[in-house]
Amino acid sequence: MKKNKIILCAAVALLFITTVITASFSRFDREPVSQTEFMLDTICTVTLYDWNGDGNRILAGAFELCAQYDGLLSATKSGSDIDRINHAKGNPVKVSQETARLLTRAIEYCRLSSGEFDITIYPVKNLWDFSGESDAIPDAGSLSKAAESVNYTKVSVDGSTVTVPDGMGIDLGAIAKGFIADKIAHYLRKNNVTSAVIDLGGNVYALGSKPDGRSWRIGIRKPFEDGEADVVEVADSSVVTSGIYQRYFERDGKIYHHILRSSDGMPCDTGLYSVTVISSCSEQCDALSTVCMLLGYEKALPLLDQLNGVRAVFITSDNQIIYYK
Repeated sequence: MKKNKIILCAAVALLFITTVITASFSRFDREPVSQTEFMLDTICTVTLYDWNGDGNRILAGAFELCAQYDGLLSATKSGSDIDRINHAKGNPVKVSQETARLLTRAIEYCRLSSGEFDITIYPVKNLWDFSGESDAIPDAGSLSKAAESVNYTKVSVDGSTVTVPDGMGIDLGAIAKGFIADKIAHYLRKNNVTSAVIDLGGNVYALGSKPDGRSWRIGIRKPFEDGEADVVEVADSSVVTSGIYQRYFERDGKIYHHILRSSDGMPCDTGLYSVTVISSCSEQCDALSTVCMLLGYEKALPLLDQLNGVRAVFITSDNQIIYYK
């Protein structure tokens, strides 16, 4: 699988989502306005359906906001808050208040999952390549050594000062897009947008309802296939899917995917192809979809029961669909 094929898959997924949510808009006099950019290492699209003011200016501001937060939270952008933490050799790092708050909330998801979800997975993640350039499996010794440094309890957040022991590293890839989607949604509301869809590489936030007052219909992709496994109806809510088919390679008949166990650095195997989480908070959806993938269906249920206003759709490895609430 080459890199250009992965980008094409992302584009197909984007087209599928767009088709599902826009199919019934042709009868409205006002055409939606939309902007698409390659950001956050994926294809991102914001579409306005009902708004006041200059739509193109509003869209430009949304992507400026996206770039701003990517510049704080990316583990791969030189000079970002996370990059500075990861290269501080154990020294305290002053970060933005937004980064510190997100880290605190991310640590809470680590705690809720009893460490199955761990934001200090960075050293392990660095050993894998799911970009499509390679299908190399890291050797067991390197993975074991890297996994020894995965321990979220050693991350210290004191106000806006973050300290991580030397040899450890943070990756917020399982929560940052949701956080950014929430920020864009807040920005759009402030700019008199009442109906819009934010799609950050499949992390979807459906702002408000359709202009005709009906709910949005968001498709959930069939694992490893084109087309939809299910459609969920939402209004003013986020829909985020974590799945093993999103970034993976196959070797000797076995699939190696990007959702990695904190215990040994290997891809998780919990009998699930994907988990889709629906709630009013995209950050919550983003984190929980990965948490549930790592825990598996049975272990995820007690955690979800602790939360209000959360729905989930599990697709098992034998293609059964299980609904939570």
